[in-house]
Amino acid sequence: MMLFTAGGLSIASMATVYESWRRQKSLVLYIGLTIWVLSAIAWSYAAGWEFGVLYALCLPGIIVWPFIGKNQSTLPVPKNVPQPKSLNFSPQSSMQNLGHAFVVLILLLVTSVVLALALCTLLPFDTAGKLASSVVLLPILWGLAAYHYLATIKKVRAVITYIFVAVISTAILFAVPI
Repeated sequence: MMLFTAGGLSIASMATVYESWRRQKSLVLYIGLTIWVLSAIAWSYAAGWEFGVLYALCLPGIIVWPFIGKNQSTLPVPKNVPQPKSLNFSPQSSMQNLGHAFVVLILLLVTSVVLALALCTLLPFDTAGKLASSVVLLPILWGLAAYHYLATIKKVRAVITYIFVAVISTAILFAVPI
């Protein structure tokens, strides 16, 4: 019975959030989010906290598709279609792109690994919990750092900052006993 209640609350929360979008009312949005929190509690009670949190977080992403389909529309072809950029394989641009790839794929990976391990070393968990937390945190940190690096204009300052963060994180790893 509790599973049906949790499922109904999930559907009700998505319907309320959809209605808040249609009406552009923030009060209705807050009501929908409150119903979603209640559905998370109901899912956790019905299926245990591990699966309850999973269901509460994943089901809205599945339930939302009928609401998206309801508002589906086909737009007319635009009058002015932008032309694609021409490919540039000059040695200067190729070296610049290889440099960006090195920074994102090597430097930022190492920085995010060391930072994730350093942050999770400070958590009050056992070793397995710290490692599991760092596995969850690693792609988030790497993605944020890559986005920041590729979006910033001052790339040299960003690289120096990442190296500094990696050095500080390495010092924390060596200073704190595991």
